[in-house]
Amino acid sequence: MSTVDPRAKIRLLMASGDLPRGSPLAETTVPGQTIRVTRIVLGQSHTGACLICGEADPTLAYTYSDQRVVHLHTTCDALWEQERAAY
Repeated sequence: MSTVDPRAKIRLLMASGDLPRGSPLAETTVPGQTIRVTRIVLGQSHTGACLICGEADPTLAYTYSDQRVVHLHTTCDALWEQERAAY
């Protein structure tokens, strides 16, 4: 992991809208549209880096209806869940 605190990065990503503040499985309302997860892939190596830690080989991908794909490691996803609960 990078030297950036992953929890602080998660809070920044949630504030910017790059990560939903609610469950990734819940619909997210954006002015004029509803965005929902359309696909979840587990256990496969994905190209690119984890959105939270920046390291390679994330093992989880959420694909949203707005065509955005969020790649995460399962440990980073667990931290995101904890930060959502605390939000």
